[in-house]
Amino acid sequence: MKVASIFLLSALALLSLPGNGSSCLNYQATCTNEVSGCPKIYNPVCGTDGITYSNECVLCSENKKRQTPVLIQKSGPC
Repeated sequence: MKVASIFLLSALALLSLPGNGSSCLNYQATCTNEVSGCPKIYNPVCGTDGITYSNECVLCSENKKRQTPVLIQKSGPC
C-alpha cells in the first residue's frame, strides 16, 4: 500500500510540472528527405521568422531553400 501511495504521489508531482516547453522553446520541423510535394492539409505553424506556414512540410520546403533554417515557434498561426 505504501509503494502504491508513493507511486501515485510521484506521478501527481510529475503531472503538475510544466509541459515539454514547446510553447516556450523553438523546435525543428519534422522533415522527410523523399518529399516531392506537400499535402494541402491546413495545419498552420508559426515560424521563428514571424511567418505562418500552412503546415510543417511547407516550412521544411522553405528551409531547403535557405542558409539558416526557420524553427517552429508555436503550433497555429503567428
